Amino acid sequence: MKKLATFFVAFGLILGISKAQPVSDMGVIPIGVTLNSILRLNIISGGNIEFVVTTIDQYSSGILNSSQYDTRFTVASSQDFNVTMQAETADLFNSGGVGGVVGMPLNNIGYRVSEAGTYAETTNWVILSNAATLPLTFAVATIINGVAGASAGSALNNDFTINWELGTRAGTMNALTLLEQSLAADRYSVNVLMQLVAK
Repeated sequence: MKKLATFFVAFGLILGISKAQPVSDMGVIPIGVTLNSILRLNIISGGNIEFVVTTIDQYSSGILNSSQYDTRFTVASSQDFNVTMQAETADLFNSGGVGGVVGMPLNNIGYRVSEAGTYAETTNWVILSNAATLPLTFAVATIINGVAGASAGSALNNDFTINWELGTRAGTMNALTLLEQSLAADRYSVNVLMQLVAK
């Protein structure tokens, strides 16, 4: 009987201890975020510009910009960005240029950049050729400088047009006319490289 009473007391203590301890459990939910970089420069139109000089007036005054000498491009970027541009070679090569024959100086080609997107000049980016016509160069030139924290956006936000001209001597272009340079009749060409760079 005494053993039975001891058993019940011990059992009661165990029940009391087990009731006093709280019951808890824990679950772990890992969460990860992957941000894929979006940097897209898309040439919409004017991916091939062809100036044809056929009159003495064009040799003397050059060819002003018109819609047929426009390159429209858009930028879609998840980060603030710059756009740079440069000529692939130091001069325009004539049709025999494969052998290294140099043709026309690059600075006969000038450009300005305008915008047509929903973002705005100085608020979202600075267009470095907006104020004056600049010559095409072999050196890398930044044509659009994104404002920190404000230039990332879609193609609707960042829509630009390069307005090309030839031999007009505007801004810092070649000071000599095409006529004064006495260039040989030929077709001269160069590739222009544009690059979208995350800031």
